[in-house]
Amino acid sequence: MGGIGKTTIARVVYDRIRWQFEGSCFLANVREAFAEKDGRRRLQEQLLSEILMERANICDSSRGIEMIKRRLQRKKILVVLDDVDDHKQLESLAAESKWFGPGSRIIITSRDKQVLTRNGVARIYEAEKLNDDDALTLFSQKALKNDQPAEDFVELSKQVVGYANGLPLALEVIGSFMHGRSILEWGSAINRLNDIPDREIIDMLRIGFDGLHELEKKIFLDIACFLKGFKKDRIIRILDSCGFHAHIGTQVLIEKSLISVSRDQVWMHNLLQIMGKEIVHCESLEEPGRRSRL
Repeated sequence: MGGIGKTTIARVVYDRIRWQFEGSCFLANVREAFAEKDGRRRLQEQLLSEILMERANICDSSRGIEMIKRRLQRKKILVVLDDVDDHKQLESLAAESKWFGPGSRIIITSRDKQVLTRNGVARIYEAEKLNDDDALTLFSQKALKNDQPAEDFVELSKQVVGYANGLPLALEVIGSFMHGRSILEWGSAINRLNDIPDREIIDMLRIGFDGLHELEKKIFLDIACFLKGFKKDRIIRILDSCGFHAHIGTQVLIEKSLISVSRDQVWMHNLLQIMGKEIVHCESLEEPGRRSRL
């Protein structure tokens, strides 16, 4: 899911091992860059320029693919493709391992497992949320500039850790906001979070939701508002009765890390659930009866 630390992990790995390769490149925010005008060609130019340590000029993206194959097929390289959300992005930058020399490594971060499996990625690592101890340390570093909170702030810090539920992005955003504030301000801010979620966190999480098919959006919102914790089979029966094609819809949500299934029960991260409810809330701020779900 968004904010879990995929890019951070990839960056650390990249910095630690890049010296072992003849050339390396970290392509950040591929999803955003690809969507820009001429973004595909510019990403290809960046890839070649950083690895070859020389200016690369590409007239069109089709020629760019041929140039990548020709110039890099004998080089042992390391490439990170960060935040990929469409197989077309991989096809333009690193579709097959044989494009590059023996020993090369391509690391891809994505919110969508299907993007990886469709392109035959050899190994998939699912980033895990932080345990409570590590979460408390991260939050304390951001909020108090110490590895552990002072005694007066312990209980309030634990409330934030419980709210963030192991999501590093939330811990960093809330911790930075809390820094330098009094204990009374902390209490007020935490109470406000329970009523009004932080916009930066919601916006980051919403990227995955916005990329869904309309039926998948409906399934996600129904689970967030009503069905979290229900048996998967029961959810599918309910949603199929609404014409939502829930077998494929729920599978897509799993692949995009928006829901999970444990012991046949469907779950989602509490911040994703908050995001879903906030989306419904914003459909009509003043008149709840106009919202799609109550």
